[in-house]
Amino acid sequence: MKKLLHADLTAILSLIPMYQPIDAESLELDLIKLRAGGQTDYLFLARREECRLFDPPRVYEPGSYENLCWLAYRARGGWPVLALFLHVEKWMGGRPCGSVTLLDYQRSAHDVEMFSAFPQPQRTRHLKLLTRRYLQKVRYCSILEVIQYLKTGR
Repeated sequence: MKKLLHADLTAILSLIPMYQPIDAESLELDLIKLRAGGQTDYLFLARREECRLFDPPRVYEPGSYENLCWLAYRARGGWPVLALFLHVEKWMGGRPCGSVTLLDYQRSAHDVEMFSAFPQPQRTRHLKLLTRRYLQKVRYCSILEVIQYLKTGR
């Protein structure tokens, strides 16, 4: 995992269509959701023609739409799967700014699969610890490393 600090989160997500064949309208809906705010943490998933911005607790809720989407690409090869953790720290000119953590999709999906089976209090605790890890114990990266990730998923 690597993290980019002090990023315009909408600008980072807007780079994805330059490197992956995703649906621009789908991305625009995610950007609207991100700009609308309401929370500080999001999980973002993109894979060939599709992308989704999710509320992390819903991703860990067994059988939820968000959970099923996050787990859908575990056994599929081919196109890279991009998985990001976005943390909004502040708003500048109506745009959310914060950190972008680049996730290993397979590891993240394994984590979601494993902890989705736990009772709600344990899932909540795990998500708090995971969020802390994404925010504090991750190696920093450059925008060039982010672009490389957007190209390859690695």
